[in-house]
Amino acid sequence: MLFTRLPDKKYLLGIDMGETGCQISYLNTRRLSADMDPHTFSREPGSEAYEIPYAAVDAQPLEEGAQTTAETAQTPALATERFLRYCLECMKDELLPEEVEAVTFTAREMDERTSKVLEEAAGRIWPDLTQLRFEEHVHSFYHYILMQDEEQRRENVMLVDGTESSRIRVVTLSFNKKTKPIVCIPDQKICENTDEALFALASPMIQERKYTAAYLTGRSLTGGRMERSLDMICRGRRAFQGDNLYSKGAAYSAMIAGGLASRANRYFYLGADALRCNIGIKCRQKTREVCVSMLEAGTDWYDARASVDVLAGPGGSVELVQTTLDRSSSRGIDITLENFPDRPPLTTRLRITLSMRNADTMLLEAEDLGFGEIFPSTGMKWEQEITING
Repeated sequence: MLFTRLPDKKYLLGIDMGETGCQISYLNTRRLSADMDPHTFSREPGSEAYEIPYAAVDAQPLEEGAQTTAETAQTPALATERFLRYCLECMKDELLPEEVEAVTFTAREMDERTSKVLEEAAGRIWPDLTQLRFEEHVHSFYHYILMQDEEQRRENVMLVDGTESSRIRVVTLSFNKKTKPIVCIPDQKICENTDEALFALASPMIQERKYTAAYLTGRSLTGGRMERSLDMICRGRRAFQGDNLYSKGAAYSAMIAGGLASRANRYFYLGADALRCNIGIKCRQKTREVCVSMLEAGTDWYDARASVDVLAGPGGSVELVQTTLDRSSSRGIDITLENFPDRPPLTTRLRITLSMRNADTMLLEAEDLGFGEIFPSTGMKWEQEITING
């Protein structure tokens, strides 16, 4: 079954923030079907003019020091907001901003700064979104493949990305069907933007692995410049070409995150930016000690953040638990907060916040909340970095 619930609002947006403009694909949740393909907005109806150029509003979203023609300096978030509002105005005959339920932004590379800029801009436009997600192009491509027929995932899937002028990216999605859920591991290789370089890179890949499908995207792959390479890559397997794969994949990502695609439950994406373990924290609930889940394996590190209030252990101790992806094994991580107030056991509430510095380094932040009027808060705060994923 494709979907399990129907939200109050209509639209799920996938927004691909490219180098010179963006593309927007969307799904209407009131018309979902098993074979539904996201619709991509075109500036010229009936054509494939998918890109909405940043130059249309003379602003460079995401860039430091972005400015407008009014010579008013704007923050990257304000420039991004301005551009996105222009995009929505262009799309007003197809959807309205207040009808949007969820948005996934995708970009070639998605780091913490980029996601924060997009989050701030989106928050001003859609203050009541139920889902806001950020991911890299390869992750969006995975979401796109996940919603295609299962035959494409029988073996490996190849993506050849020619959207850059100087280089070609070749991505392999491999599916380990011996695990439950099925783990998808992406592998990316890069070569110069020439037919010879692409042939030299892809030829051994095809000899070493079986590919049931190949996807081509980007201007560099058109016009016959890569004829020898593409003939080899496409021969003997299903081949597809399109320039809106990432925005469509991002729209599917929003659908999957909203619980509207049950097939996604059988798969697990383990990208380069993903956490490879689960993190929980031990705390007391009435008379029992329990482990509360905080960070989930598979979450991109820049999206990983959670807070919980707990009672501190003796001497300001906090115990985290790190478990493997399949939760088959675990290890304890004991934290002791320095210069902790001298109080009886179980009389200090702490607000524990976990986030990630990068894919391998977790930041623990603790704040003394006191214990009502008996032991008022001292206002003390602690920070500690912890290596995980190792």
